[in-house]
Amino acid sequence: MMIGFIFLFISLFFLSMSSLLSKKRAETMASKRNGSALNEEFESRAWNNLPTDILSEIIGRLHFRDRIRFRATCKSWQLAQCDRPASKLPWLLTHNWNWDKNGYILSICKYHDPSTNQTFTNTHKIEDESLTDIFGASVCASKYGWLLLQRSCNTFLYSPYTKEIVKLPNLEITFNRSTFSSNPNSPDCIFFALQSSKSSPMLRISICQRGDLEWKTYTFDGFRRVIEDVVYSNGVFYCVFSGGVLGAFFGHLEWKLLTNMEPITGISIRYRLQMVVSDGEILLVCPSTCLHIFRFDWSLMGWVEQDRLGNKALFLGCTSFSIVAEEEILDLKDKIYYHGDTACFYSLETRLSQLSDFYPRVTPGEGERIWINPPQF
Repeated sequence: MMIGFIFLFISLFFLSMSSLLSKKRAETMASKRNGSALNEEFESRAWNNLPTDILSEIIGRLHFRDRIRFRATCKSWQLAQCDRPASKLPWLLTHNWNWDKNGYILSICKYHDPSTNQTFTNTHKIEDESLTDIFGASVCASKYGWLLLQRSCNTFLYSPYTKEIVKLPNLEITFNRSTFSSNPNSPDCIFFALQSSKSSPMLRISICQRGDLEWKTYTFDGFRRVIEDVVYSNGVFYCVFSGGVLGAFFGHLEWKLLTNMEPITGISIRYRLQMVVSDGEILLVCPSTCLHIFRFDWSLMGWVEQDRLGNKALFLGCTSFSIVAEEEILDLKDKIYYHGDTACFYSLETRLSQLSDFYPRVTPGEGERIWINPPQF
């Protein structure tokens, strides 16, 4: 395996070196002397002292497992960064649970990296007997490469890349939607869960942080609406209910209804509403005969429909993402990606849905499908 990686690296090195030298020669064609000095500089460089732009060019062509080996080679190579726009595309994760022959829980993760168009599977054997309740847990949220899992009253944090699992306090209420505010490794990260239904006049919100022994639950007057989605932005948890009713839970433990009770009219909403935070704005995707996009307007305290996303692309899931479509992924602008039995996108330009070129077909029943941030290795 290591020999294969070395051959791969050498091939990419000479490809990148050739490309960079050709560029440099073109820039210095008027001066033969300067061109010779440039060649001598590259020919005399040690492997651990390569230019950062060459290292970044190489690492941008590597699979993420090879990126780990690449950065482990020497200290100077750890500085290489992959800044290609395609490297910021969310990965498609298919997750499933199973048992091995010795009775250990297996977490099976199948990833697809759209920047390299590669798919691979990673199996994590969970041997800690205190984590047996994690089997069968569903993914509630996905951020910063972490998953928030829930099974009954049990809640867990799980990083499929690093295989780290954190058991959160048991939650006494059966929550409908949940998320978290920031990277779970940050001491400021807040976990948020909300319960609301047509059958109850009360709305319950629970929050906790890593290290807490229990969740803190707050009860507010409800309005018998089903919670559809929650997002976090600038210190506030935003909650959208059936019909597009929007509420907000502020850091000082205040709950406030932001819209009236009929904020969206003239549209027959067929499926679950989903929100996306994009450059600080709250966007709402309403599935009807087509997908409608709304932006929350603070001056009107209501939703305003918009026809286009500009240079953005959206990815809808248990947690939804917004990315800037530029350079090599410019064709993604004004498109909304989602996954059912397979990954598709809806174009706001053509008003049609198509199969995705970036993501593969998924075998039905293979497991949960989640968008996840690419690993920061």
